[in-house]
Amino acid sequence: SNHRYNTADYEKIDTLLGTEEDFVSLCNSAHERGIKIILDGVFSHTGHDSKYFKSALESQSSPYFSWFKFNNWPYDYHSWWGVKTLPEVNEDDEGFLDYICGENGILRYWLRLGADGWRLDVADELPDLFLDRLRTAIKAEKPDAFILGEVWEDASNKSSYGSRRRYFEGRQLDSVMNYPFANAIISYLKG
Repeated sequence: SNHRYNTADYEKIDTLLGTEEDFVSLCNSAHERGIKIILDGVFSHTGHDSKYFKSALESQSSPYFSWFKFNNWPYDYHSWWGVKTLPEVNEDDEGFLDYICGENGILRYWLRLGADGWRLDVADELPDLFLDRLRTAIKAEKPDAFILGEVWEDASNKSSYGSRRRYFEGRQLDSVMNYPFANAIISYLKG
């Protein structure tokens, strides 16, 4: 896809981008130059052709079945903003939480290979339980790893899921992509 937000396999690099060996080499070369590598984590949905979703479509006994939100299995499911090629993940599912945030989960795996942090796609669409576990895993693996969240509104007082979000003060995220500030600067510069 052109957007690349349709994860097929959290454990593998798209061959178009290189190999795991290439990734380690990139991280090492960047670190030698004082550059940090932050990965873009897409954890609110996968691609419809992901190994996880395909397995859930094949069988309700799949270890990934509970990761997805089916209205009527197999072809009626929740998708990110109604985009059927991006099936929504149940981020509160213990199996998914462990796979992403566990001791040997995806977050720690890529940090061990050399990543220095994570940028979270649509962080404001991720529930607090997931963000709490994510932060715990990342900081346990690499205390100085950076967690950047995509939050389009003012993150200092953002409410979603029926409550005020706990992004700041070291409680979930280290920072956010500050779109309101960027928009204010652009508006100012454009008159």
